[in-house]
Formats: sequence, structure tokens, C-alpha cells
Amino acid sequence: MRIEIIIKTINSENPSLKGLTPDDNLSNIRIELESSNIINDTLIFSKKICDEFIEVERKDEETFLLKEIITDDNILYLNPLDWKFLSNRHKLDYGCTMSLEGIKRANKRAFMIKYCELEIKDKGYKKDKLEFKSKEDWIKKTNLFISSDINIPNLEKFVESLHKENFSDEIKSSYKYTEFGKVTLKFIKTNLKLTNEFENDVIDAINSVNPRERFKKITEDYGQFIPTEVILGGRVYFEGSVCTKLLGGNYPNDKEFDEHDDKEFDEKAWIKSLSDYQNWECIEFKNPINIFQLLPEKLREEAYKSIGKKILYTSIKDYDYNLYKPGMYGTFELNNDIPHNVLEIIQNEEADHDILATVVNTDKDIKKVFFNCQILKKQKAKPSIIIHGIQKKFRPRTYKLKIAYMIVGYDTHFNFLFSEITRVELIKEKYESIQREFDSIKLQQELSSMMASGIPFFGIPVLSNFDSSNNSIIIGHNFVSNQSVDIFSYSVKNNCYSKLPNFTFYTLIISDYSVSNNYAPLPFNYKILKEPFIPIQSSQSIIPKYISLYLSKNNSDNYKPIFLKQKNKQIKVKYIDCRCKQTCFICQNKTLKISKNENNIDCILFDPPVR
Repeated sequence: MRIEIIIKTINSENPSLKGLTPDDNLSNIRIELESSNIINDTLIFSKKICDEFIEVERKDEETFLLKEIITDDNILYLNPLDWKFLSNRHKLDYGCTMSLEGIKRANKRAFMIKYCELEIKDKGYKKDKLEFKSKEDWIKKTNLFISSDINIPNLEKFVESLHKENFSDEIKSSYKYTEFGKVTLKFIKTNLKLTNEFENDVIDAINSVNPRERFKKITEDYGQFIPTEVILGGRVYFEGSVCTKLLGGNYPNDKEFDEHDDKEFDEKAWIKSLSDYQNWECIEFKNPINIFQLLPEKLREEAYKSIGKKILYTSIKDYDYNLYKPGMYGTFELNNDIPHNVLEIIQNEEADHDILATVVNTDKDIKKVFFNCQILKKQKAKPSIIIHGIQKKFRPRTYKLKIAYMIVGYDTHFNFLFSEITRVELIKEKYESIQREFDSIKLQQELSSMMASGIPFFGIPVLSNFDSSNNSIIIGHNFVSNQSVDIFSYSVKNNCYSKLPNFTFYTLIISDYSVSNNYAPLPFNYKILKEPFIPIQSSQSIIPKYISLYLSKNNSDNYKPIFLKQKNKQIKVKYIDCRCKQTCFICQNKTLKISKNENNIDCILFDPPVR
């Protein structure tokens, strides 16, 4: 006999009225209520005892009758599935680390979820095919990031660090799959509460002698990132007609899952097993955020600044330089082929990024010209590379150049785990013009000790203003052993030394560089009637290289300004002719050239890998 039952969902103000049979078991009652859209898999039958609601587990619904759980006044209570239960069961607020075998959850919890939005998946059933476009795509999908447009922290660097021999076979493979998504859990940054343990570990790392290594240990304990959207349910993978992998649900007929079992897969039984929320598994992750980016703003800033700046990106580009009148300059701007993860960093003002560059002509037949570059960095504008060609006698033509540039800044995405460089320091010294062609900037760094220790350093001038007063001027520099850098300027339009403009001199210092073959202080060779040069070995054939001159003799004040010219097989010393008719400071006071007997000049060559 059917009676009217009041159906109430706990914490809801919209009860339903339905005629039901008290002697029916809860399994049949659920089917009937599902047909009326009153219940779904996120609602659980509950019995009210005193002021508590005791849930009936899904596996026991066939043995419980409706009359055993309704109240005396015929009220049936449904308890909504608690997001906290799902979060705790699946460790959703624990960090994740990618691996070749799939996602790994951390042992320690960096954050606790204060609130999570639970959404029932609409049309959660799907059949599809899993294919792979690249190593990155294979890694993403193996770690349950199925959507192709998801940006995963550290993915490119993680793939570079892998040594998997059969990647090509994996990329060529494909799998059919059946998926049944049940619920989606979402939370935002403000819904996360920092744990005391994680906060204390971060503070200790900031104040440590070697923050990078301490932060690396933190990621081992707490994971690298947290997906802020997770789909729970089930997914079955097939290779041909054979079931090869099962995520969520029970294998049909109460068997243990066996990927070698070639019997037909009972999909209906598997889907039925997903009616029980305790059989759900994580089947897809979305919107991952690096655990350090979730830190409070001040603590996050202290964290990446304690690690220091690094080389975020290096690249070599072809560039056509059209020199059609004396003093003509070329401008190279960074284009859109910079990797997305690097673009995201440098678009953030917190990264405090800068550009350093070098340029060389690739045409072996062209002589009597060399090239110089400096950086233009205006406020609230993208940095660009300014290029000048220095000719002994002007000749209009188009030159085929190669430009190497590096982007240096704070790694606000905390990609330091896969960085080859532990410490990078960028020193900026402002120079205010005193209307001289030649001057020196005192540096705080002990250059001779860095030379002895094999620490690479490289310099470049940076302009904040660029107009007719300085757009044909090149600024040269030579490091000297008395902790300073000699600076001088030359007008390619007038072919004479000119007054130094206002600019900032950047010195990039790199400590503990792991690839020693990419750095060398090299002495010059001398031939009669030839300018000093350095032969470039075949292993160093990729050009251009970042080069600076170092003079170890203290009386370098008497030397003529020295420029360096890169060619495919040599780096040469170049002296520039000045047409001032012996009226400028340099022509009157700087007359000496480096001779073979002095042996007091080195070329600092730095050649970081392109990445």
C-alpha cells in the first residue's frame, strides 16, 4: 500500500511529496525517486535519531526498507553528499607532482580547503579516443589533464628532465575510453587556508643559506601544484576491445581487474557500481596552480626573491638589418614565439625582468663591418634591442644577422626545480653624463676574484631614452681589474667618439653555473700586422655568444677603447677610427694598443644553451 511521504533534503527548504510503498527496499525507492528527478547519486538516505542523521550506505540499500528509516510523521530525509568527505577521501587539498606513472599526491598538506563548490555533472557519460600530439601532451593526459588548453606549472621543464627512451612509441599510441563523470569539485584561491607547517617551512627556507635547495625539499614534501577543479567518477581505457585500465567503479562480476582479461567488458554493471560515491575516483584535473603562488602576497614575494633572479629564457633569432644611410639603426622587439609559461612570468611586474643581448653577422664574405647592440627600456614599454653596424667606409646594404637574447628576472612561477643555474645577480649602475667621451663606473664586485673562480659575467648598456640625441651612438665597455668598467661612446653617423649619454650599465653575474663548457675566459692570440683574435673551437661553433673584455692591467687608462667583433670562427679586437682631427679626449689621451708582450687581456665568453 502506497502512502504519502514528505521528502526533505537536509539544509534545504524545498520538500517534496511523493506516494511511496513503505515495504519497498531503499534500492527500489531510489529508482522511483530518480525517475521523478527527486534524488541523484549525491543524495543519501538517512535516518533521524534524536538530532543526528545516520546515513545508509549505498551497498546496504537493498536490505533496508523505507519504513525502517522514515519518521513517525512519514518524513524521509536525504542527506546531501558532503564535499568535505570527498575532499578528504581524495586528498584534494594536498599538492600534486607529475610522474611518468601518473599524478602523485604529496605526503604533507600545504593548504586546507575552507569551502568547495560541488556540481553534479550534466551528461557525464562520454565515449572518446585518447591520442597524443607530443611528449608534453602525453605527460598531461597520463596525469589526468585531458583538456588540451590547460597550462601546467613546470611542464616544459619537467619534460626536458625526463629520460624516457620509448616516448615516440607512447606518442603514436591511442586508447578508446568510456567515461562517466559524476561530480565536479571547484575551489578558488581565497577558499584555501595556509597550514602552519607549510608556512613555517617556507619561512625557514627563505632565511636559509641555500633557499633553492630548501624549496626543492618543500616541493618533495608538499607537491608542486594543486588542481583547483577536479572531476570525480569513473573512466575505463581500452586498447582494441581489451580493457587495459580502470579508474573508479568496480570491475564487473566481482572480479579483480586484470588488464590481460580479454572477456567482454560489462559496461552496464560498471556504470551501476558508480552509483556508490565510495567507488568514485579522480578522472580529470583542471586549473592547476603552483603551491607557492597560493602563498600570501608578501610571503610569496619573499620566497622568489630569496631564490634570486635567473635566466628565464634564451633564444637566437635571424634579423635583416637594413643599413641605407649613415647612423641608421635597427630595432628588434621580442615576438610572440616566447613560450607561454615565460610570457606569463614577464607580463607580471613582480618578475622585474630585463633583456641582455648580443649580435653577429652570419655572411662570411662580408668584411670591414662589425655590429654592436644595446637595450632600450622605456617605462611601461616592452624592452627592445637596438643594433648598429660599424663600417670603416659607409656602404648601404642589408645584412643577415643573428641575435641572441636572454630574459632575466624573478621566477614568479617557481620553475627553479629544473633550473641549471642556482644564482644569478643583475647589477644596475646608473650613469649620469658629464659630457665626456670616456669614463669609468666603479663596481662593487671584485672582478679579479670572479675571474679566478670561473664565475661568468657579462655587461651591456641600457637606455631609457632614445631620440635624435643618442640614436646613432653606440656605447662600448671594457671591464678592468680595479673593480670598474671603462665606458666610451662612438657616433656611427659622424664617425667619431661622442659624449656619453645618460644610461644604465647592467652587469650579469652567474654563480655555480653547472655547464662549465658554456663559459670560458680566453686569452687572445697575436699575429704580425693582425689584430688580436680568439679562435672559436668547433664545439663552440654556435653564434652569437655573449662576450665582454677584461683587462687585468691597472694602467688600462692609457688604452684605446676596444670593441669586439664576432665571426664564425673568431672573436677579434677592433679599434675604431675617429674623425675628430685629434680634438676629442680619447684621441688625445688614449693611444696605446694591446701588444703581444703584455698578455693582460681576456675575453669573457658565455654561451648558455638555447631553451
